[in-house]
Amino acid sequence: MASANYQVTSNTRVLIGTEVTMGAAAIAGCAAVAMPVTEYSFTDIGSGGQALDVAPFRSGVGGQTQSDDMVKARRHDRMYEVSITFHCTDLATKRVLLNLYEAGASGSISSLLGSMPTTSKFADDTANAIPVSIIIENGGHSAPAGADKDMVFRGCMCTGLTFSGDLASNGGVVMCTATFTTGYLPTATTNINYTVATAVSAQQTMFNMHDLTTTNFASQDLILHGFELSIARPVTRVSFKVAPSYNPYGYSLGPYEVTGSLTCKRDDLALTASAEGQSTVALDLDTGVYQILAPTCMNDQSSVNLEESGWTMNLPFRAVYTGATSATIFSFAGAAGDS
Repeated sequence: MASANYQVTSNTRVLIGTEVTMGAAAIAGCAAVAMPVTEYSFTDIGSGGQALDVAPFRSGVGGQTQSDDMVKARRHDRMYEVSITFHCTDLATKRVLLNLYEAGASGSISSLLGSMPTTSKFADDTANAIPVSIIIENGGHSAPAGADKDMVFRGCMCTGLTFSGDLASNGGVVMCTATFTTGYLPTATTNINYTVATAVSAQQTMFNMHDLTTTNFASQDLILHGFELSIARPVTRVSFKVAPSYNPYGYSLGPYEVTGSLTCKRDDLALTASAEGQSTVALDLDTGVYQILAPTCMNDQSSVNLEESGWTMNLPFRAVYTGATSATIFSFAGAAGDS
């Protein structure tokens, strides 16, 4: 008999919950952050996180087929992934940055420094408030009417966050896409009823391209059409514990890479901003409320877009630090008092 259970996106909500112990799901009272998502995707539970390992075929006559001894489920190094795209608000963005590089407290400027990562490894079943649970409310498979279940991805670490702004799309709202990974098996068995610190409806002030008052790169005030900036770092699981959990012993956290690009009107200021050589330049995008700063950028290979609406230049860059490792590579402000 067919199951009557089903799920629809309009009946879900995406939350980020703070864990107390790595690998243990955030509890109901964790004051989770409701993310203003526009879309999301995830590696499904069940066999979604595993692959099959296959032995080589035998050569010669006598059976060139495969037995169940030659094909095994590979679970010892499985990883699950969650990707969320959301409106760039102060609360949501800083919550992701807090997980990404351990600096994103509400009400303060979030900065990536040359000395980071602050921590290079995390251990399973150890007190740690940096790993998070990504919760898809009402996303469980067994979800009959009135009895929805939550999907919980525990022990999640952010491997990358991308800011993307375009005057000609999304009403000018800057969109963020965050990717999380976990070595722990997700759950989808209960309706946890999480308490939420701030609802999506309360996150009304967004980073919008139309509000930019400063679009400065290399001390040139550019006519900016759009931009993209990405912060990425690898997260690698460490070994595995015995079946059936196959939980990792922990994570190894890798180095950060900050890259981006600007699309601007092609003119003499853009040419000055894209000068070749080893000199460094600063990026400042500011609305008076939201601000992105990258004090030390190096130009990559620029290009031109030949459009009838006016030629534009694409200015790729890499953000680095200079001098002491306490120097800033990137910072994000999301309140009037920050920028």
